[in-house]
Amino acid sequence: MNGMTMISRGMAIILLFVLAPVAFGQAIPEDPARGGQLFVSKGCSKCHALKGEGGQIGPDLGKVDLGHTSLNLAAKIWNHTPSMMAKMESKGITQPTLTGQELGELAAYLYFLRFLDEPGNPIRGKSVYSEKGCQFCHPSSGKGREGAPALDGFPRNASPAFLSQAIWNHCLDMITRMVEIGMKWPKFYAKEMIDLLEYIKTNAKGAEEPAFFKPGNPREGKQVFASKGCIQCHSIRGEGAKGGIDLGAMAETYYTSLTEIASSMWNKGPTLLVKIAQTQCGIPKFTSAEMTDLLAYLYFLHFMDTPGNRTNGEKIFSALRCSQCHSPDRKSGKLTYIDLSRYQTTAEMEIVASMWNHSKEIQKAVGEQNMPWPQFKEGEMADLLEFIRTPKKK
Repeated sequence: MNGMTMISRGMAIILLFVLAPVAFGQAIPEDPARGGQLFVSKGCSKCHALKGEGGQIGPDLGKVDLGHTSLNLAAKIWNHTPSMMAKMESKGITQPTLTGQELGELAAYLYFLRFLDEPGNPIRGKSVYSEKGCQFCHPSSGKGREGAPALDGFPRNASPAFLSQAIWNHCLDMITRMVEIGMKWPKFYAKEMIDLLEYIKTNAKGAEEPAFFKPGNPREGKQVFASKGCIQCHSIRGEGAKGGIDLGAMAETYYTSLTEIASSMWNKGPTLLVKIAQTQCGIPKFTSAEMTDLLAYLYFLHFMDTPGNRTNGEKIFSALRCSQCHSPDRKSGKLTYIDLSRYQTTAEMEIVASMWNHSKEIQKAVGEQNMPWPQFKEGEMADLLEFIRTPKKK
C-alpha cells in the first residue's frame, strides 16, 4: 500500500467518523454547562445543592456519584419521582415541565460536574514537583535546561487545560531531556497533577493567557479526535481503526476530572508516542481549546448510551405491567390512556420527558390498578425505549 493510498484511507475513516450519525442514545452534548441555567430556572436548586450551594431538601448532587449513561441517569431520576413529587407538594413547589432537550441538557450538566477540577493543594504540589524530578529541567526561576521554562515563566492564570496542552506539545523535548539525564518517565496519579498546577501558579509570573479555561465542547472534541489522527489508532465502539484499544470499551475509566484524564494519557508516555509517530499524521499539536474539547469528549463517552435491546424491552414492558394502561401497537391494553405507537419516531429523551411531565397522572393510574411504581434497573430504560420505538408488525 503506497503512501497516498494510506492517507486517502485515513481521511476516509476520519470523514466517516465525523459525518456519521451517533449510533447510540443521547446525542453528544455541545455545551455541558448549559444545563446549569436550567438547574436554576426549573427550580432544581430549591431542593438540591451543588457542593453546599443551594437547597437542603434533597441530596447534594455535587456529592453524589452521577456517573451513569444518559438513560440510566434518567431512570435513576424516574425511580425517585414519587418521593420528589411528595417533597415538592409539601413545600408548595410547582413540579417543572421539561422538553426532551431540556432533560438531556440537565442530565449532561449533572454528569459534567465531576469533570471540573477542584482547586489543588500547593503544598502537596511542591512535593509532587520534587518527587517527580520536575526541578531538574524547570527551576522555580531563571532558565531551565535547554530552554525549558522556569516556573516563573508560566502564565499566572495557568489552567488545567493549559498544563495538559503544554506537556503534550513538548513531550518529545521532555523525553529527550530525560534520556540525557537518565531520568525515568514520571507518572501522575489521583490529584497529583492538579496539585502540581496549583504549586506552579504560586510561582508563575508570566503574562496571562488570552483565553482562560472554558468547560469544553464534547461535540467539537469528537472532531478533534478525528482531525488530529487519534481515530487512526483508536476506535470508539467499533467506529475507527482496529489496531489500538477501543476507547468506548473503557469509557467508564474516563469518568473523572480533566487533569486525571490528562494524567492517564501522560502516563502512557513514550510507548504511546512511538506508536503515534509511526502514523501518517505524526504526533499532533493541540491548542488549549482543542485539548479541553478532546478531554471533554473522552469524558462523555460513558454518558452515551448504546442501543437498547428490543427483546429485553418487550419483557420489561410486560414485567412492569405497562400494558395495563398503555398500548404499544394500537390493539392491546386494557386501559389505553396513551397509544405508545406514536412514539416510534420520537427521540428517547422526549419520551422520558413526557413520562416526567405526566408523572402525577401515572402515579394516579398505578394506584388505581394497585400496582407499584415502576422501577428501572441499569440498562432497562434503554431496552424499554428501544421496544417502544421499534415499529410493530401489523
